[in-house]
Amino acid sequence: MFVTNHALSGVLIGRALEGRPVTAFLVGVGSHLALDTIPHWGCDKRVEGSYDRFLAAAKRDGVLGLAAMAAATLAVDRRSRASTVAAMVGAVLLDLDKPCLYFFGFNPFPTTVRRIHSRAQNESPDGMPNEIGFGVVTTLAGAVVTRASRQRVDLPAG
Repeated sequence: MFVTNHALSGVLIGRALEGRPVTAFLVGVGSHLALDTIPHWGCDKRVEGSYDRFLAAAKRDGVLGLAAMAAATLAVDRRSRASTVAAMVGAVLLDLDKPCLYFFGFNPFPTTVRRIHSRAQNESPDGMPNEIGFGVVTTLAGAVVTRASRQRVDLPAG
């Protein structure tokens, strides 16, 4: 699953677990593994040039994911900001292996975590429609939930 989609799911988790950032973080990590079991896009590693295709997609997705996290952090109300950020961080955490390997030459996770994460993967070169569909649905759901909570905060007491 694209890291952006993991971040977007973190927005929904954080909103649902408002005021409970530790729980939101842990649920975010769990959501990463659950989402990775859904068929999603991945390069056919047996095809020449697949690593370069992966890197091109990963760079775009990484920037988009960071932008989504920044926008969500600014969009949610203060009461849910800590839990939303915690959930997004938890939801993207397991994919930090890729930039750590690329930029620093090491995987920060112990072998057990790597094995669990690897087993959860359900990648396919045909999985792009699922990626796009999930991204659209979570973006819309996050926008609706965030807007509704903003309206609740703005209502006068009465």
